[in-house]
Amino acid sequence: MVTIKPFRTTVLNPQLPQRDRLVCPVYDTIDETEYARYGGEKNNVINITTRKTGVDSEGFITNAMKCLERFFDEQILVERDKPALFIYGIRYTLPGNILSQIPEIARRDIYFAFGLVGLVKVEELGTGSIVGHERIFEKHTIERYNLMKACGMNFSPIVSEYNMPGHEINNILEDYLGFKRPDLILREERAPLVDLELNGTRHLLWEITEIEIIEKIQQLLKDEKVLILDGHHRYNAANELRMKDGVDYTMMMFMEGGDRALLLLPWHRVVRRIDLGKLELQMERYFETIWDGKRGDGFNTALQDSDGKYDVRMGLYNGETFSVQKANKEDVKRLSVELGENVGLDYIALNEWIIGPCVDNGNIDDVVFVDSMDEAVNKVDSKGFDVAFLIRPLAIEDVEYKAHVETKNFPQKSTLFLPKVAEGIMMRQSRE
Repeated sequence: MVTIKPFRTTVLNPQLPQRDRLVCPVYDTIDETEYARYGGEKNNVINITTRKTGVDSEGFITNAMKCLERFFDEQILVERDKPALFIYGIRYTLPGNILSQIPEIARRDIYFAFGLVGLVKVEELGTGSIVGHERIFEKHTIERYNLMKACGMNFSPIVSEYNMPGHEINNILEDYLGFKRPDLILREERAPLVDLELNGTRHLLWEITEIEIIEKIQQLLKDEKVLILDGHHRYNAANELRMKDGVDYTMMMFMEGGDRALLLLPWHRVVRRIDLGKLELQMERYFETIWDGKRGDGFNTALQDSDGKYDVRMGLYNGETFSVQKANKEDVKRLSVELGENVGLDYIALNEWIIGPCVDNGNIDDVVFVDSMDEAVNKVDSKGFDVAFLIRPLAIEDVEYKAHVETKNFPQKSTLFLPKVAEGIMMRQSRE
């Protein structure tokens, strides 16, 4: 059973000027360049959510505690008076190089996603109503646990998905606000608590305090199966807090899996210091080239095509030419049977047959994940990387199948869900 309850959220003080300058992307999407961009503002929440490269974990957490205390003392952060459930709206557009990676039927000028945010009762992943789908690294969980325990805070909601073919919850949220997406009509009686822009994406937050609506939503969600989309390490850290410190609830955003504004994109891989000799041997052993030449429509068509089950293919760019590589179906079938997995085979085959054997000692630091083909190509052309592997997107149904049927995890960075929440839109002080 999924148990949710309202809570008093912590937000940036509405009286502050230029609040847009005080928010930042979620911590695990920030690189050194982005940290420099946001970290220059002393009151940006990045100072309490994200560890700067070169700073050890203990130093980061100590500084985060000091910053958080100052933010409350100076009323940069304030807590709302009443417990509530929340509507988190994200209105966004996609650049052409990202838009081209999703099926044409899903392409739109404007996307407007809704999430319902509440406190969820934490349970061990996969033992009840809440499941994950990505590999978890213990060191990342430990750092999030230590930060959350030291600060007594959730800094952003974990994002999850549920299935509701009748759209009952989304209908409640739209009726409550008085408009249908992708339109946005701000009404005085339903003014957003937060309305900020980050990197061209608009983040809005409304609160629901009406008991009858809260209870109706609780009933609708209680028998759902919930799949974590973004925030596996934060959820695992919350489970550690439950077991070790008696903190039974954590902040979660629930999104309907059928929402047209919830998108799934691929993570492409760019690799440096790859053993080119081994790469050639492995490609000859498992793959055949079905297309090569300059990147264009022919490349995209060959990459996105499929001839059914056990079809594994990927794009390859070596700094000179583009090609589409298709794996031998019998090899794929054997791999699938051996691992007991039928979805995500593009990523699995790439890891098992190429990256594992060809990257020295499996050094994951030599593999970088990027969200657009353009960026992957640029890193090979100018940033010292040897090769880019360009991947087809999964379907959300594949992720649901992996989590609910196969009960296994995808390799690291297999799913890029959009939109992303931002740090600083809403937080929660844990007092349990």
